[in-house]
Amino acid sequence: MAASDTSTRVLVLRPTSALSWQDIRDAWEHRELLWVLALREVRVRYKQASLGIAWALLQPLAQMVVFTVLFNRFAGIRGDGGVPYPVFAFAGLLVWGLFASGLQNASESLLRGEALVTKVYFPRVLLPLASILTAIVDAAVASILLLALMIVMGASFHLSMLLAPLVLGVSALCAAALGMWTSALNLQYRDVRHAMPLVIQLGAYATPVFYTASLVPEKYRGLLALNPMAAVVESFRAALFGSPIPFGRLLLAAGVAMVVGLLGFVRFRALEKTFADRI
Repeated sequence: MAASDTSTRVLVLRPTSALSWQDIRDAWEHRELLWVLALREVRVRYKQASLGIAWALLQPLAQMVVFTVLFNRFAGIRGDGGVPYPVFAFAGLLVWGLFASGLQNASESLLRGEALVTKVYFPRVLLPLASILTAIVDAAVASILLLALMIVMGASFHLSMLLAPLVLGVSALCAAALGMWTSALNLQYRDVRHAMPLVIQLGAYATPVFYTASLVPEKYRGLLALNPMAAVVESFRAALFGSPIPFGRLLLAAGVAMVVGLLGFVRFRALEKTFADRI
């Protein structure tokens, strides 16, 4: 009877759910690989550059000079609370640069990691996340220049500056949330890689990076409130310059990023089995 029961057993294979704790456990178990991928990306990016990681400083510095000449000198735009405009602009560029660089690199991460995706098993989500960590490294380097600029230009230091890294964390969260979507979609539709620079550039103008939110007409501020990065940029400056931090809007931005990121992760996992074929 026992032999008969054994011979009639049927093994049923069912696909896993769209999201399971096993996915999170797999990513956590491969956390050391995340750091390795991030360090590799930093080395590859600056390996053959004569100035090396100094490019992380030169790009926002050059943008700051251009914005100061065009918008401060010519257009008369001022910073909030008497903050020197170069410091005001550089602060906005730093937090926006973290988001923009993280999103752009995350979008390209699966294509750049073709050799790994097609030959080695690991949670593929680590590739876009490693790109976000690389952007954080660039932002940390640029933060040193921002502090030096504040000292040189006589900007005041406040205890609330200790909250600035947390605000940068929300910026990285926003980049990771959208990066989940764009990295996977970039394999399905290669138009994404061509559209991303334009989208990011337009986003910079739709976010108070080089201007204050008070310059936006009252009837359009509702549209500005729909942009989570607007709250992040304003909160970062408020933390640096001792102004009231809009915690409500910042928490809302973080909440939206978490929901978008969770949905993006579900979509990422659904498409993951096709990555090797599409590359």
